[in-house]
Amino acid sequence: MGSDLPVFQLNLIKGLKNFWDGEFNYFKVAFRISDKLKLFPYGHMTYAVEAGNVFGTVPYPLLYVHRGNESSLFDYTAFNLMNHYEFISDRYASLCAEHHFDGYALRKIPLIRKLDWREILSARILFGHLSDENKEILVDDALVSNIRSTPYVEAGVGLENILKLIRIDALWRLTYLDLPNASNLGIRVSMQLLF
Repeated sequence: MGSDLPVFQLNLIKGLKNFWDGEFNYFKVAFRISDKLKLFPYGHMTYAVEAGNVFGTVPYPLLYVHRGNESSLFDYTAFNLMNHYEFISDRYASLCAEHHFDGYALRKIPLIRKLDWREILSARILFGHLSDENKEILVDDALVSNIRSTPYVEAGVGLENILKLIRIDALWRLTYLDLPNASNLGIRVSMQLLF
């Protein structure tokens, strides 16, 4: 329904050992703030800042398995050039931002103005850490990567409102290009209704 104020979310999960066959005692917390900023006449910006921590030693499915996207569809909640299960963390912080120019530049080009296409810039950044205790209980630590001192970063440009329904993004993965199956460039498509 929308709001002129930022949206705050707090997720708390407590795992209890020996409760309903629970095998691990841990506490998981995640905090998220998201908002849409109107920047007239330059369009609007949406952003989400998120941070989380797992207190305790747990196997990787109970850690933060960062959302990747291996499809050709744009996923608003994932890192679109990250593979599934590529990165895990027990402590992380992320920033996802998109600036929608609402046609600010394209409306100045006479023939393009009639199409009412709208330009987008986007960036997604992920900082993460995996403790030695959680690394030790991995079955095979070569199957997943943890984020080192360099954050995972991807950026993109896009067009929306194509035929009043389609959005196309060109995305670039800027870090961790040396990992197996890392995709440096991707084109993603999505459908959305804009008014």
